[in-house]
Amino acid sequence: MNNNKKLFLIDAYPLIYQSYYAYINKPLFTSKGLNTSPIINFTYLLMKTLNDEKPSYMAIIFDDNQEISFRKKEYYKYKEHRKKTPQAICIAIPYIRKILKTFQISYFYAKNGYEADDLIGTIAKKAENKGYIIYIITLDKDFFQLVTENIKVYIPPFKGNPKKIFGIEEIKKKFGVTHPKQVIDLWSMMGDPSDNIPGLPGIGEKNAKKFIQKYGSIEKLLNSTHHLNGKIQKNIEENKNLGLLSKKLITIVTNIPLFSFHENKFYVKKPNWHSIKKIFGELEFIRLLKIAHQYYKYKT
Repeated sequence: MNNNKKLFLIDAYPLIYQSYYAYINKPLFTSKGLNTSPIINFTYLLMKTLNDEKPSYMAIIFDDNQEISFRKKEYYKYKEHRKKTPQAICIAIPYIRKILKTFQISYFYAKNGYEADDLIGTIAKKAENKGYIIYIITLDKDFFQLVTENIKVYIPPFKGNPKKIFGIEEIKKKFGVTHPKQVIDLWSMMGDPSDNIPGLPGIGEKNAKKFIQKYGSIEKLLNSTHHLNGKIQKNIEENKNLGLLSKKLITIVTNIPLFSFHENKFYVKKPNWHSIKKIFGELEFIRLLKIAHQYYKYKT
């Protein structure tokens, strides 16, 4: 695989949470009592990506959990049901940052009310404009809206399942849309319980897909309610604002102001083997150290 113009962007927190909950019933601890559950699968995924894909350009993107997103300001119920970040994850983040530094992989935090999704979207679009092919490594379906000829969604392997890469045709087939951007309208109609986005009451997946195929967008649906009847017509007409609000919340920002794409910030350099051995030794990642050494030998 020629990766000279390929950029891999990892959506950090969903993968860290996945790692934490994968061991929720039997957490992993070091001999000194450190819970490494949130770290181990994330690190394994990083190792596997480095060894399998051998990326020349990569970055890890984090949310800044200290800031209130513009979506929360727009709709106070946004992600309202989300629980406080587990303490084990809070403790794990500095270790994950250390691991990234030892591998000389850049990481960025979303700022100024934007979320990791928005920063990833902005980086992806700016990189695309400079001729890159971008792979967004994530578990978040929201990124399907960003898919183009040059931007792919990369679902990492987990629990024996192989990786999946979604391009335009895969999105069209999966959601019954004519273009990936229409998944925004699809979820604007259906809502998204995971983020507490309301959508249009009473509109499930079946009707949402039917409306997308007939009208193409939520705006065109809202302007065509005179063609509907009964309870569906009433629900949509009485909740137009909720539908439009949902679209605003779901849409990933791809033009964060003042952010510039400088490819040198994303270049993956030779890892620091001494530092890798030190941090992996502290975390007691014996098997992962062997996997890391495979990558180190490749880079040297």
